[in-house]
Amino acid sequence: MKKSVKIIIAVVAVVLAVAIAVPAGIFGYSAYQEKADLKITIKKDKTLNELEGFGASACWWAQYCGNSEFDEEITKLLYSEEGLGLNIFRYNIGGGEADNSQTTIWNPWRKTESFYVLDEETGEYVYDFTRDANAQKILDLALSYGTVDTVVLFANSPHYSMTISGKASGGGSDGWQSNLSRADYKKYVDYFLTITQYFLDKGVPVKYISPINEPQWAWGGGYTGQEGCHYSDEEVRDLLILFAQEIKARGMDVKLSGPESGAIEERTESWFSELYNNEDVRDVLGTLAYHSYWADEYVERKAAFGEWINENVPDAKVEMSEWCQLPCTSDITSIEGALIQARVIANDLEYTGADSWCAWVGVNQAGTADDGKNYTDGLISANDDFTEYEIAMRYYAMAHFSKFIPAGSVRLESKKNINDLQVTEVENPEEDNLTKYATNTVSFLTPDGKVVCVVVNEGVERGLSFKVDASKMTVYTTTQDSQLENTYTGELTKISMPANSIITVVFE
Repeated sequence: MKKSVKIIIAVVAVVLAVAIAVPAGIFGYSAYQEKADLKITIKKDKTLNELEGFGASACWWAQYCGNSEFDEEITKLLYSEEGLGLNIFRYNIGGGEADNSQTTIWNPWRKTESFYVLDEETGEYVYDFTRDANAQKILDLALSYGTVDTVVLFANSPHYSMTISGKASGGGSDGWQSNLSRADYKKYVDYFLTITQYFLDKGVPVKYISPINEPQWAWGGGYTGQEGCHYSDEEVRDLLILFAQEIKARGMDVKLSGPESGAIEERTESWFSELYNNEDVRDVLGTLAYHSYWADEYVERKAAFGEWINENVPDAKVEMSEWCQLPCTSDITSIEGALIQARVIANDLEYTGADSWCAWVGVNQAGTADDGKNYTDGLISANDDFTEYEIAMRYYAMAHFSKFIPAGSVRLESKKNINDLQVTEVENPEEDNLTKYATNTVSFLTPDGKVVCVVVNEGVERGLSFKVDASKMTVYTTTQDSQLENTYTGELTKISMPANSIITVVFE
């Protein structure tokens, strides 16, 4: 998760209610229409990419939840059919800062317990797979519900014993140096694949491993709030090549995912090209993974990134493997946080063509700000010792997708009849203006033949109708006052879409 300092540009909150020039072929709408009714045309015969599903990482929270009275309750909320039905479980292979006497990470939630431990008698590190028991319990519970078909093992850093600084929270005086010596690359590869084999032998459906996370950010230095490791372009390439070669040498039934780039405009395209075109990596490449940070209100950037993907890595699976609202300015009871999350999901699926979408964490720590509100960024919020929890509004944003669009669904071409692109001018002329639509939408054909369309409305109340090959529709609506309410079931018809709402429509 990206936590490095970012300069937030002051913006002038002026929405241009005039004709807006947009790239031809990407958006192609008429003049700006702020209040017009929305009509969405969905073409069942125009199929695009197949969805692998939705997920969340168990990073940090699972090691506390697994030892609480809410272990099964929380896991069901996230991974059972009665809850979100998430089918992707991201398991954190921690760097062991909970075991490191030299750690400078102050938050106990972000210190991880490792399978790789020092034998005090021999002075050697050995594997102990009884450790991280709480997190393993959460994984086992999630698997028991029958919904999880994809487990991703990921690491924010190599184990602290392998690092240059002796910590898994980064190296170097300013954080911009890799914390893993090239001489220890093979040691890290062996460590990660040994742990992977343990999970495979248990029967865990580990589909992908991801040993690098957000390599472009500065970890360490003055910032030691969590585990992380910086890598240069060459180091990303060389380390992942070694992983690919060893996966093949061991004959392991697992694919490589990477490089978990922290933002689409920060080296992502060059990394994707490098990995996609490398013969060793390509043989075991599962997904090219990016994080959708710092692009929440740059829809044109996402569209351009999606076009680049189609032109340069056309048959690769692309995974949006981590996102949360940064900075988090929406408290957990506000519809605003849900709207932002739903918009980001819709945009990543529609414009970048992501084949899967994962929230950063299923649960995060509760934190009361000076105004008395809780601005935690998880789908669920819990106190430090996990004796209390609360469902965030953004949980329902995820539900509008994950509960209705299963893995194996195929994205459909759909088109809006209006242009409601909003532009917010920034003070710095060297920066792009912020751009987002007042309404955002994405449509899928499910394996059982249903068409599902999600519409995110951050604008005014307006009429909503569809042109689609269907005769019946069921509508589920979330607003500030109600969540996932069945607001209409019947014949295909025009409905009223409330202001600031999320709507899922299931057509039959």
